[in-house]
Amino acid sequence: MKRARVAAAAKTTATATRSTRSARSQPAAKAGKNTVAGATTKTAGATRSTRAAARKSAGGEPEQKRTRSAATRQEIINATIECFVQIGYVRTTTTEIAKLAGYTRGAVQHYFPTTEHVLRASVNYLTKSWLDSYMAAARQAPPGVDFIDYAVETLWRFVNDRMFVAWQELVSASRTEKALRRIIMPAAAKFERLRREMAGGNFPDFAHVGRDKFDRNRDTLRFVLEGITGTILTYDREARIQAQLDWLKEWFHTSWQHELSTNQVDRRGTA
Repeated sequence: MKRARVAAAAKTTATATRSTRSARSQPAAKAGKNTVAGATTKTAGATRSTRAAARKSAGGEPEQKRTRSAATRQEIINATIECFVQIGYVRTTTTEIAKLAGYTRGAVQHYFPTTEHVLRASVNYLTKSWLDSYMAAARQAPPGVDFIDYAVETLWRFVNDRMFVAWQELVSASRTEKALRRIIMPAAAKFERLRREMAGGNFPDFAHVGRDKFDRNRDTLRFVLEGITGTILTYDREARIQAQLDWLKEWFHTSWQHELSTNQVDRRGTA
């Protein structure tokens, strides 16, 4: 009997101990669960923030990439034009362009798969760049300057510009290069048309009173000056060129003498 009471007491004590342990462990487990959940929530939040930052960064990257691509493309075009000037059209290859631009041949071909692609882009750029610069200079005659003298001097300066030298190299090579000629002819037609239109806009008085005379005189100036740049002068080069420039100024003043004397055109710029 005594042993039965002892066994019952031990059983009761064991049950109480298990209950106490269970009561103690439940808050800890619950706390642990909350801690894990909190950490998970924080991690998810951080992940979302990281993704948002990545999306924001990715949103700006294409614009930066386009800017870099445009800059690289322009550097390749500039190098191509410089090749025309330095080594001529015949020796201008993708390899030479890459060398001068400071890129690999593969990088050049990434933007321009063939020489024809870079050639077309370069022709379009150099004609537009030259024309924009020349016409801007023609419009910026200083107040009081003689328009005729200024027109002669300005065109002479621009037919010696590296862009025009490159253009003349291509025009000369296109005589025997049929593939090049197919590129040059449309560009030349556009070049001619824009030069004529812009010249009339820069000197409206002269163009208005006599368009035929204006075009004829403009062609004379162009043919003489462009012809000089393609001529090999072996003695007294500067003096002979200056003599031609002075003669052209005198000739054009004589050609427009009637219009100038009757104030149909103003030979001097105004402020």
